[in-house]
Amino acid sequence: MLAAAAKDLKFAWRSLALTDIAYKAVAFALLSPLTALVLHWLITRRRGPAVADVDILWFFVTTRSGILVLVIGGALLAGITALGTACLMAIGISASAGRHMAPRHALLFGASRAQRVLALTAHMVVRVLAGLIPFGAVAGITYATLLRSRDINYYLADRPPAFWAAAAVVGLMAAGLIALILRTLARWALALPLVLFEDVPPRRALGEAARLAAGHRRVILGAIAGWGVFAVALLALASWLPEAIGRAVAPQLPESFAALSAFIVVLAVTWAALGVLAGVVNASLFAVVIVRLYLMTRGPGSMRLPEAATLERQVAHRLRRPILAGVVTLFVLAVTGTTALAIVGSKGDQPVLVIAHRGASSAAPENTLSAFRIAGDEKTDVVELDVQESSDGEVVVVHDSDLMRVGRSPLKIWGAPAAALQAVRIEPGERVPTLAEALAACKGRCRVLVELKSYGHDQQLEERVVAIVEAAGMAEQCIFMSLDHGMMRKLKELRPSWTCGILVAKAMGDLTALPADFLAVESKIATRRFVRQAHRVSKPVYVWTVNDPGAMLGAMSRGVDGLITDKPGLARSVVGQRAAMSDAQRVLVALLIRLKVSPETPAIND
Repeated sequence: MLAAAAKDLKFAWRSLALTDIAYKAVAFALLSPLTALVLHWLITRRRGPAVADVDILWFFVTTRSGILVLVIGGALLAGITALGTACLMAIGISASAGRHMAPRHALLFGASRAQRVLALTAHMVVRVLAGLIPFGAVAGITYATLLRSRDINYYLADRPPAFWAAAAVVGLMAAGLIALILRTLARWALALPLVLFEDVPPRRALGEAARLAAGHRRVILGAIAGWGVFAVALLALASWLPEAIGRAVAPQLPESFAALSAFIVVLAVTWAALGVLAGVVNASLFAVVIVRLYLMTRGPGSMRLPEAATLERQVAHRLRRPILAGVVTLFVLAVTGTTALAIVGSKGDQPVLVIAHRGASSAAPENTLSAFRIAGDEKTDVVELDVQESSDGEVVVVHDSDLMRVGRSPLKIWGAPAAALQAVRIEPGERVPTLAEALAACKGRCRVLVELKSYGHDQQLEERVVAIVEAAGMAEQCIFMSLDHGMMRKLKELRPSWTCGILVAKAMGDLTALPADFLAVESKIATRRFVRQAHRVSKPVYVWTVNDPGAMLGAMSRGVDGLITDKPGLARSVVGQRAAMSDAQRVLVALLIRLKVSPETPAIND
């Protein structure tokens, strides 16, 4: 089966490659933005400008808009992929009969059946989502029975028996999910050709595909799995090879702007070419594999593939040149856009704060007075710490909901008085500090970023934090943030002039429209576009948690305002060295990072 598909790929590789590249250019330029606009409208229609973190799960599970996002968004994204596959399958059918099909005819064939392909993928998405419901229920039950009694960070760090029991359940669920995906792919693989080549209605095609696959399920799943292994290996090679070349060659180059620039151009072209090649080969091979599976189960007798003359009449004869021009234009825009973004993001005059994550937590236990003092010694700008309420109303500095991870004690923070919590030894000489003690350790040395933790048990945390900060005389030296938007609203109502931000790990929609003075986001969220959009509305962006020079330089090249790090001393060194670079050096560093080549130097690593 795979050998026959490979033979078809070799026979029609030129048409397959041109068709795939042309279709992806159209999809990138038109279909993908259209899909993004539809999803953005659905998200903002009922939930405001953005959906973040825990709210994402509830948005998808409990709201009508969330369910519509899953169904319509899944159908659109799957439909874009299926349409491209349909075009390639037309070439594959012709190749199986020893005939060539021109790329323009393949594109027209896919366009003429677009409505039916989209309808088929919508049916498939609905069925897949329905099939995922039991998995979600099992996941919820597993969490409630095995992982709810302790803080999740303890389970992740210490991995007690309950963790492994939950991991076993997750493993079984993953196996079941893989089986569901393979079964779905097998049915889709046969349903799509029925819609394309026999004009079978989409709803009926799924049932007909299941009937056809009944006697060939092992062959179908084996062929799809074989393609999957090959595709993953090829993509991994295409991603690894340019990075390996960059790491091997870059340190050997002379310290010359011209030499580095030439190397970056060659590396960028190589990276882009390998990525395009891997994508074309994988998409084309998948299409011809499906065609061969269809021919094995159905045979060519029922096919109705339009002749070239029929397709030719549906379009102007000069379709190839506009497509080629569009592809070249998109490539040029991509290369120049990457360079322009690197130049824009390479300015070194913007101040970048070094924010010590739970203090200098790589050098001392997190959220302890030692960690705060070391951060001060390492010239950090801001110490970040986490606060909660004890059972007697004391505000203590601790991240998890209990002390299992840091002190091997099952005490819940809200279920024990401060004296009991402070009696737990985190390390010899270390204990849980109060917020007042932490502020005293930082006063006069650095500012403080107070994160208010929300585990559903706080009573008057906002009011107590206000009182402690003002009693310490540090209202001007403190800023505040939380994952809980309600906490920040309440704190802002209590003290409108205080700086209050939102902490974000996962998000959908426009985060910059949230009512926050700044945004502290996971580093992957902080793209250059996001940072630029936040700056337009005067919202600084801090990224977490960046602990190596490459990640720090990459974040700064995107224009972020602060680095939240476990290693404030290293961050201070990197910030200083980048400030000392010339504009040309900063451009080169930004480009190297975008090409996934770490621009680490001995000076930075010292």
